[in-house]
Amino acid sequence: MSHHADQNDQTGQAQQAFIVEAGTDGYPTIVHVSGALDYDTSPVLGAVIDRLWEELDGDHLLLNLERTTFCDSVGLSRLIAAFTGSQQRGVTLLLVAPQPFMRHVLDLTGLSRILMIRDSLAQALDEARERSTNDQGHVPSL
Repeated sequence: MSHHADQNDQTGQAQQAFIVEAGTDGYPTIVHVSGALDYDTSPVLGAVIDRLWEELDGDHLLLNLERTTFCDSVGLSRLIAAFTGSQQRGVTLLLVAPQPFMRHVLDLTGLSRILMIRDSLAQALDEARERSTNDQGHVPSL
């Protein structure tokens, strides 16, 4: 199941900023972040994540950053807020495939030492599924 959260650009035309794939049956919830994560879009991402918290208790939330083109201090604050919220709720937050500029910013700010970052969506999905299976007391298949 997918949900879309739109924002309006300066021309008044709607552009797709965030796409949510809600997790079911061991499939984690993914928020695909496209475009800039900044002063204008960060509140939209916050609202999207706030709506997801009830569904995610003890589960995984993947923030797919591979299509993120910019991130300012407000965007970084939103990522920190998502991390804090996930810690409070027992949700595992994974940042997925940040672009080189984003990885550099996370490294410079020290956030890469705190936030769990994975290089690809496939890697993050495999990890989330494996943890989910282990948490349920099942042994993952080889």
